[in-house]
Amino acid sequence: MSLRVEWNLLERDPWETLFASAGRSSLVQSWAYGEAKRAVEGWRPQRAVISWAGQPVALAQVLEKRIGGLIRVGRLNRGPVWLREMSTNDRLAVIEALRSRWRWFKLAALSLAPELPEGTVVPGFRRRAADSWCSAWLDLSLAPEILRKRLDGKWRNMLSASEKAALVVEATPTALPWLLDRYCELMRDKGFGATPPALVEALATHSHRPDDLLVLRAHAETEAVAGILIVRHGNAATYLIGWNGDEGRKRKANNRLLWEAVVELQRRGVRWFDLGGIDDKLTPGIAAFKRGMNGDEYRLAGEFAGT
Repeated sequence: MSLRVEWNLLERDPWETLFASAGRSSLVQSWAYGEAKRAVEGWRPQRAVISWAGQPVALAQVLEKRIGGLIRVGRLNRGPVWLREMSTNDRLAVIEALRSRWRWFKLAALSLAPELPEGTVVPGFRRRAADSWCSAWLDLSLAPEILRKRLDGKWRNMLSASEKAALVVEATPTALPWLLDRYCELMRDKGFGATPPALVEALATHSHRPDDLLVLRAHAETEAVAGILIVRHGNAATYLIGWNGDEGRKRKANNRLLWEAVVELQRRGVRWFDLGGIDDKLTPGIAAFKRGMNGDEYRLAGEFAGT
């Protein structure tokens, strides 16, 4: 396979066009995410277009920092973004071509969590012990009635109960500060670390479209009882954060919000919806809740460090 890798070649609009053509894409490979990481954490996005026989076959966004002013460290997370069907060997050849920019003799090193299926061995890299990423995709090209029929029976019953629970759901970007405040409280109360609120705010600043961030909030009478944030990237979207108060849990508000997100994303023309991670160890309740939507579950190859 004859590959050509071109770094930092495209401006944003042509990059976004190619990115959208991939269909299933990862939020962390999006242009907006790279710029948010630059603004909040000082990473420098290095963006590659990989071509074969003159045609783009993949995109990759590697986040880079310098250590001690000398050593460059790169991180490829949930990439490359595949623009066409390719064999595993061809995909590994793409990763090897990307790696040439980060070699020890160049005072550089690359780590990666590649967009490759579970069990894939990446030559030249050492598999780390960390758990591999697991999530699920929903195909939003299917009619709402089909998606609803596919829901787990218990999940669908809770949705029906929530629809009868006198909740009012609004889609409003102005609710983002409210949601982030409650999300911070949740992290403090539960003692877990997740997506930093500052990174979410930077994502909003660097989004491609004004409606790339979808904030849904549920009200019971005059009280806001639950909220979720969905982020669009290309022709896909990812469930990023959520909060549910006591009254929201009582009225099954998260079932209602997630279903309303599906309907709204379809209305906006989004094709794929990633449920944003399924972790049976750290958050088994959330994992069970997401599995109730009966999406197409996947698990990736894991974390790797260059040898």
